[in-house]
Amino acid sequence: MYQIRKEESFTLIELLVVIGILAILTAAVIIILNPAEYLKQTRDVTRMNDLGSINQALSVLESQGITNFGLANTVYVSIPDSTSTCANLGLPTLPSNYSYHCVSTSTLQSVNGSGWIPVDFTQSGTLSFSSLPIDPINTTSTNEYYTYITGGSWKLSAIMESNKYKPFAQNDGGTASEAYEKGNNLTLGSTVFPSGWIKVPGNSTFGTSDFWVMKYDAKCASSVDNSLYNTVGAPYDTTYRTYSNSYPCTSANSKYITSAPTGFPIANITQTDAISYCASIGAHLLTNDEYMTIATNAANQNSNWSTSVGVGYLYSGHNDNQPGYALTADSNDSNGYFGETNTGGNQRRTLTLSNGSVVWDMAGNVWQQVQRSVNNIGNLTTTMTVPACTGGAATWQWCEFPNISSWTSDVVQSKVAPPNSSWNSSQGVGQVLTYGTGGNQGTTAFIRGANWISGSVAGAFALHLYWGTGGTGDSVGFRCSR
Repeated sequence: MYQIRKEESFTLIELLVVIGILAILTAAVIIILNPAEYLKQTRDVTRMNDLGSINQALSVLESQGITNFGLANTVYVSIPDSTSTCANLGLPTLPSNYSYHCVSTSTLQSVNGSGWIPVDFTQSGTLSFSSLPIDPINTTSTNEYYTYITGGSWKLSAIMESNKYKPFAQNDGGTASEAYEKGNNLTLGSTVFPSGWIKVPGNSTFGTSDFWVMKYDAKCASSVDNSLYNTVGAPYDTTYRTYSNSYPCTSANSKYITSAPTGFPIANITQTDAISYCASIGAHLLTNDEYMTIATNAANQNSNWSTSVGVGYLYSGHNDNQPGYALTADSNDSNGYFGETNTGGNQRRTLTLSNGSVVWDMAGNVWQQVQRSVNNIGNLTTTMTVPACTGGAATWQWCEFPNISSWTSDVVQSKVAPPNSSWNSSQGVGQVLTYGTGGNQGTTAFIRGANWISGSVAGAFALHLYWGTGGTGDSVGFRCSR
């Protein structure tokens, strides 16, 4: 008689348990591998290899006595455009003696001199690439494109995006802290590559079109040793880790203005000098309308609030005096509490805009000098009538935005206040320093955002009206826009 064997099998519960375990393991592997960061690293490796290959090819041509490498004071861009001046790309404004150059899509990667780099690489006879490399992303929205500058020597640049390879950009000997640079003159065109700048979507309410702004507080760098000024106790240190403009940051002193995560923010500077500094790099001092464009955009993003827009608080940066001085920033935008002792709370120093751009220290750290523009035009430097505060006394005092009882034609609510008129300092937007009873108190300038010791009055909309265009302070800096 044959005996029927009973086959063992998995029960439904066992199968579900196995599937659950596999799902957990898969999720853990994904978290560990971090595919987004891995892709960034892959692109950065491509960038370094591309620039290395181009640089080597240029070196070979130079060794053969070939020196026709393009026009001086020209920034050649790896993005195609229908105009030779790259007019349709929305690139940052260059200093007056520089210009952009683009070619069409059809010749973009040609190696015979008609490509985005105007060099006939076929002359060497040993070319290692059949088409000119371009950035793996190649877009202006995040600065991810290649640039080439020449003038007897040359420099190639590319923005690095991964946490692993950003340090390569900072330690390559070049002047752009976020860009990987290769060439035989890494100080060439030190003020033209938009490393350390972000693109900001315009806002018709403030009369702004898309523009570029320094990602970080303005810093001073040296073209001699390529180091940023960040030595505690040095003569230029105000003792608060800001750079005293008593030591002018000018080319005559082998220095230049830059936007970089490291270095001390420039302070002790008048608005007049700040305007001149920005002009020296083909930019202008940030206007109040541009400042409000940034602040309003940031305030409308859930990611900049502890909970969601209008719920909880808007992150207000370094303002708790712990530590009691200005902080440097970090090249890693995900490290928004860099240097803070209060992590996980309202002291986050980064704000993310609707286009993904990240700006550091728009609220807290150092005050921002701005031009009193009207619909982003001009700079009012006449005395202003300041608003009164409900129940205010005849003295300068901080006032909650909802408690301003009478706005003025010089300080217009829609051009200086949060988009929601009920928001107050408990929601991290900041307060207004005004004369309690209002009137003309002889002041001429706006400063915005607050400093490291401002506490609850700090915020992206904080407005300090007790200031003049000739005022200076250890905790008052600036940034430029284009």
